[in-house]
Amino acid sequence: MESGLRKTFKALEDAARKPSTQLPPAIYENMCWYCAFLKGVALFSKPGAVVSLVFQINWELENGKHDLLRHLEIPKETIDAWRRECALGRKVIIESENGLQLLYRFQFRRTYALDYSQFLSTKWTISNSPIELPMSDVGLVPIHLTDHKANHYLLPIGPNLLLEGIFFFDLTKNSSQPFVRGLTLTQDEAEYRFDAICASAVAEIIYSRRIPNISESISRAKSKGITFHKIVNSEAITSAGLTNVDDISTSE
Repeated sequence: MESGLRKTFKALEDAARKPSTQLPPAIYENMCWYCAFLKGVALFSKPGAVVSLVFQINWELENGKHDLLRHLEIPKETIDAWRRECALGRKVIIESENGLQLLYRFQFRRTYALDYSQFLSTKWTISNSPIELPMSDVGLVPIHLTDHKANHYLLPIGPNLLLEGIFFFDLTKNSSQPFVRGLTLTQDEAEYRFDAICASAVAEIIYSRRIPNISESISRAKSKGITFHKIVNSEAITSAGLTNVDDISTSE
Protein backbone atom coordinates (compact mmCIF):
# COMPACT_ATOMS: atom_id res chain seq x y z
CA MET A 1 0.00 0.00 0.00
CA GLU A 2 2.69 2.50 1.00
CA SER A 3 4.71 1.81 -2.16
CA GLY A 4 1.93 3.44 -4.19
CA LEU A 5 1.70 6.62 -2.12
CA ARG A 6 4.17 8.60 -4.23
CA LYS A 7 1.90 8.31 -7.27
CA THR A 8 -1.20 8.84 -5.14
CA PHE A 9 0.10 12.05 -3.54
CA LYS A 10 1.27 13.32 -6.92
CA ALA A 11 -2.22 12.74 -8.33
CA LEU A 12 -3.75 14.60 -5.38
CA GLU A 13 -1.36 17.52 -5.86
CA ASP A 14 -2.47 17.75 -9.49
CA ALA A 15 -6.14 17.50 -8.43
CA ALA A 16 -5.69 20.48 -6.08
CA ARG A 17 -5.31 22.70 -9.17
CA LYS A 18 -8.66 21.69 -10.69
CA PRO A 19 -12.30 22.07 -9.62
CA SER A 20 -12.88 18.31 -9.89
CA THR A 21 -10.77 15.29 -10.84
CA GLN A 22 -11.73 11.68 -11.48
CA LEU A 23 -8.83 9.64 -10.11
CA PRO A 24 -7.73 6.37 -11.75
CA PRO A 25 -9.18 3.39 -9.82
CA ALA A 26 -5.77 2.22 -8.57
CA ILE A 27 -4.94 5.70 -7.24
CA TYR A 28 -8.33 6.16 -5.58
CA GLU A 29 -8.24 2.72 -3.99
CA ASN A 30 -4.71 3.27 -2.71
CA MET A 31 -5.79 6.54 -1.11
CA CYS A 32 -8.74 4.85 0.61
CA TRP A 33 -6.66 1.89 1.82
CA TYR A 34 -4.10 4.31 3.25
CA CYS A 35 -6.75 6.29 5.12
CA ALA A 36 -8.25 3.06 6.48
CA PHE A 37 -4.77 2.01 7.63
CA LEU A 38 -4.15 5.33 9.37
CA LYS A 39 -7.52 5.14 11.10
CA GLY A 40 -6.79 1.61 12.26
CA VAL A 41 -3.32 2.30 13.69
CA ALA A 42 -4.18 5.55 15.50
CA LEU A 43 -3.37 5.44 19.23
CA PHE A 44 -7.01 5.68 20.31
CA SER A 45 -7.84 2.64 18.16
CA LYS A 46 -6.19 0.26 20.65
CA PRO A 47 -8.40 0.95 23.67
CA GLY A 48 -11.31 1.52 21.30
CA ALA A 49 -10.84 -2.00 19.91
CA VAL A 50 -11.35 -3.56 23.34
CA VAL A 51 -14.43 -1.46 24.06
CA SER A 52 -16.06 -2.24 20.71
CA LEU A 53 -15.27 -5.97 20.99
CA VAL A 54 -16.82 -6.31 24.44
CA PHE A 55 -19.80 -4.20 23.41
CA GLN A 56 -20.50 -6.36 20.36
CA ILE A 57 -20.13 -9.62 22.30
CA ASN A 58 -22.74 -8.51 24.82
CA TRP A 59 -24.98 -7.07 22.11
CA GLU A 60 -24.97 -10.41 20.26
CA LEU A 61 -25.73 -12.31 23.46
CA GLU A 62 -28.65 -10.01 24.28
CA ASN A 63 -30.09 -10.05 20.74
CA GLY A 64 -29.64 -13.68 19.76
CA LYS A 65 -26.89 -12.98 17.21
CA HIS A 66 -23.70 -14.99 16.81
CA ASP A 67 -21.51 -13.64 13.97
CA LEU A 68 -18.66 -12.46 16.20
CA LEU A 69 -19.12 -15.27 18.71
CA ARG A 70 -18.70 -17.85 15.94
CA HIS A 71 -15.68 -15.98 14.59
CA LEU A 72 -14.13 -16.23 18.06
CA GLU A 73 -14.83 -20.01 17.96
CA ILE A 74 -16.67 -19.94 21.28
CA PRO A 75 -18.47 -23.28 21.86
CA LYS A 76 -22.24 -23.29 21.57
CA GLU A 77 -22.57 -24.57 25.13
CA THR A 78 -20.62 -21.57 26.41
CA ILE A 79 -22.68 -19.15 24.33
CA ASP A 80 -25.90 -20.64 25.69
CA ALA A 81 -24.61 -20.33 29.26
CA TRP A 82 -23.63 -16.70 28.68
CA ARG A 83 -27.04 -15.91 27.26
CA ARG A 84 -28.73 -17.30 30.35
CA GLU A 85 -26.51 -15.11 32.53
CA CYS A 86 -27.10 -12.03 30.34
CA ALA A 87 -30.85 -12.59 30.72
CA LEU A 88 -30.28 -12.10 34.46
CA GLY A 89 -28.60 -8.74 33.83
CA ARG A 90 -24.98 -9.88 33.90
CA LYS A 91 -22.31 -8.90 31.35
CA VAL A 92 -19.32 -10.61 29.76
CA ILE A 93 -15.99 -8.90 30.34
CA ILE A 94 -12.50 -9.81 29.13
CA GLU A 95 -9.61 -10.39 31.51
CA SER A 96 -6.07 -10.84 30.26
CA GLU A 97 -2.58 -9.73 31.25
CA ASN A 98 -1.13 -7.65 28.41
CA GLY A 99 -4.02 -8.63 26.14
CA LEU A 100 -4.57 -5.19 24.62
CA GLN A 101 -2.40 -5.77 21.55
CA LEU A 102 -3.97 -9.16 20.81
CA LEU A 103 -7.50 -7.78 20.95
CA TYR A 104 -6.46 -4.75 18.90
CA ARG A 105 -4.98 -6.92 16.13
CA PHE A 106 -8.11 -9.05 16.08
CA GLN A 107 -10.33 -6.00 15.71
CA PHE A 108 -8.01 -4.39 13.15
CA ARG A 109 -8.39 -7.38 10.84
CA ARG A 110 -12.18 -7.20 11.22
CA THR A 111 -12.57 -3.44 10.64
CA TYR A 112 -9.84 -2.67 8.10
CA ALA A 113 -11.88 -3.67 5.04
CA LEU A 114 -15.02 -2.04 6.48
CA ASP A 115 -13.23 1.30 6.94
CA TYR A 116 -11.86 0.98 3.41
CA SER A 117 -15.36 0.48 1.97
CA GLN A 118 -16.59 3.55 3.85
CA PHE A 119 -13.74 5.66 2.50
CA LEU A 120 -14.55 4.47 -1.01
CA SER A 121 -17.92 6.24 -0.70
CA THR A 122 -16.62 9.28 1.18
CA LYS A 123 -16.77 12.71 -0.45
CA TRP A 124 -13.15 13.82 -0.87
CA THR A 125 -11.60 17.25 -1.32
CA ILE A 126 -7.97 18.26 -1.71
CA SER A 127 -7.66 21.73 -0.20
CA ASN A 128 -5.04 24.40 -0.75
CA SER A 129 -4.30 26.13 2.56
CA PRO A 130 -3.07 29.75 2.79
CA ILE A 131 -1.19 28.78 5.97
CA GLU A 132 1.21 25.92 6.62
CA LEU A 133 -0.48 23.05 8.43
CA PRO A 134 1.03 20.73 11.06
CA MET A 135 0.48 16.99 11.32
CA SER A 136 -0.95 15.29 14.37
CA ASP A 137 0.41 12.03 15.78
CA VAL A 138 -3.01 10.44 15.16
CA GLY A 139 -2.42 10.78 11.40
CA LEU A 140 -5.92 10.92 9.98
CA VAL A 141 -7.82 13.40 12.17
CA PRO A 142 -11.53 12.55 12.71
CA ILE A 143 -14.01 15.31 13.57
CA HIS A 144 -17.58 14.36 14.44
CA LEU A 145 -20.06 16.81 12.89
CA THR A 146 -23.14 16.42 15.08
CA ASP A 147 -25.35 18.88 13.21
CA HIS A 148 -24.56 17.33 9.82
CA LYS A 149 -24.62 13.73 11.11
CA ALA A 150 -21.27 13.05 9.48
CA ASN A 151 -17.58 12.51 10.14
CA HIS A 152 -15.03 14.97 8.77
CA TYR A 153 -11.50 13.61 8.17
CA LEU A 154 -8.33 15.70 7.83
CA LEU A 155 -4.98 14.47 6.51
CA PRO A 156 -2.19 16.94 5.64
CA ILE A 157 -0.20 15.54 2.70
CA GLY A 158 1.99 18.61 2.25
CA PRO A 159 2.77 21.87 4.06
CA ASN A 160 -0.15 23.61 2.33
CA LEU A 161 -2.17 20.66 1.03
CA LEU A 162 -4.92 18.97 3.02
CA LEU A 163 -6.90 15.87 2.06
CA GLU A 164 -10.41 16.16 3.50
CA GLY A 165 -13.20 13.62 3.56
CA ILE A 166 -16.87 13.84 4.59
CA PHE A 167 -18.72 10.61 5.36
CA PHE A 168 -22.45 10.98 6.06
CA PHE A 169 -24.31 8.56 8.32
CA ASP A 170 -27.16 8.86 5.81
CA LEU A 171 -25.52 6.71 3.13
CA THR A 172 -27.61 8.23 0.35
CA LYS A 173 -25.65 11.47 0.76
CA ASN A 174 -22.28 9.86 0.11
CA SER A 175 -20.43 9.49 -3.19
CA SER A 176 -20.08 6.35 -5.30
CA GLN A 177 -17.58 7.83 -7.75
CA PRO A 178 -13.78 8.28 -7.44
CA PHE A 179 -13.91 12.06 -7.69
CA VAL A 180 -11.84 14.55 -5.71
CA ARG A 181 -12.73 18.24 -5.61
CA GLY A 182 -10.09 20.96 -5.61
CA LEU A 183 -10.64 23.79 -3.17
CA THR A 184 -8.79 26.84 -1.81
CA LEU A 185 -9.48 27.48 1.87
CA THR A 186 -10.09 30.93 3.29
CA GLN A 187 -7.92 32.12 6.17
CA ASP A 188 -10.65 31.31 8.70
CA GLU A 189 -11.26 27.86 7.22
CA ALA A 190 -7.54 27.09 7.31
CA GLU A 191 -7.22 28.26 10.92
CA TYR A 192 -10.17 26.06 11.91
CA ARG A 193 -8.40 23.03 10.46
CA PHE A 194 -5.08 24.09 11.99
CA ASP A 195 -6.67 24.24 15.44
CA ALA A 196 -8.44 20.90 14.97
CA ILE A 197 -5.22 19.13 13.98
CA CYS A 198 -3.39 20.54 17.00
CA ALA A 199 -6.21 19.59 19.39
CA SER A 200 -6.32 16.02 18.07
CA ALA A 201 -2.73 15.18 19.00
CA VAL A 202 -2.13 12.71 21.83
CA ALA A 203 1.51 13.57 22.51
CA GLU A 204 3.15 15.12 19.45
CA ILE A 205 2.53 17.64 16.70
CA ILE A 206 4.84 17.54 13.68
CA TYR A 207 5.69 20.86 12.09
CA SER A 208 8.55 22.41 10.12
CA ARG A 209 9.33 24.74 13.02
CA ARG A 210 8.41 25.23 16.66
CA ILE A 211 4.90 26.64 17.11
CA PRO A 212 4.73 29.00 20.11
CA ASN A 213 0.95 29.20 20.52
CA ILE A 214 -0.18 25.57 20.56
CA SER A 215 -2.15 25.95 23.81
CA GLU A 216 -4.06 28.88 22.33
CA SER A 217 -4.85 26.86 19.22
CA ILE A 218 -6.16 23.95 21.31
CA SER A 219 -8.28 26.34 23.38
CA ARG A 220 -9.77 27.82 20.23
CA ALA A 221 -10.66 24.33 19.01
CA LYS A 222 -12.46 23.55 22.26
CA SER A 223 -14.36 26.84 22.10
CA LYS A 224 -15.58 25.81 18.64
CA GLY A 225 -16.87 22.50 19.98
CA ILE A 226 -14.09 20.39 18.46
CA THR A 227 -13.38 17.50 20.82
CA PHE A 228 -11.54 14.19 20.58
CA HIS A 229 -11.21 10.98 22.55
CA LYS A 230 -8.60 11.32 25.26
CA ILE A 231 -6.18 8.60 26.32
CA VAL A 232 -5.55 8.59 30.07
CA ASN A 233 -2.33 6.57 29.93
CA SER A 234 -0.74 6.96 26.51
CA GLU A 235 2.45 5.16 27.59
CA ALA A 236 0.48 2.01 28.38
CA ILE A 237 -1.17 2.17 24.96
CA THR A 238 2.05 2.70 23.00
CA SER A 239 3.84 -0.10 24.91
CA ALA A 240 1.08 -2.62 24.18
CA GLY A 241 2.50 -5.39 22.02
CA LEU A 242 6.02 -5.18 23.47
CA THR A 243 5.39 -7.96 26.02
CA ASN A 244 4.06 -11.48 25.69
CA VAL A 245 0.32 -12.04 25.89
CA ASP A 246 -1.10 -14.70 28.17
CA ASP A 247 -4.29 -16.65 27.61
CA ILE A 248 -7.47 -14.63 27.47
CA SER A 249 -10.27 -15.78 29.72
CA THR A 250 -13.80 -14.49 29.96
CA SER A 251 -15.71 -13.96 33.16
CA GLU A 252 -19.27 -13.00 33.96
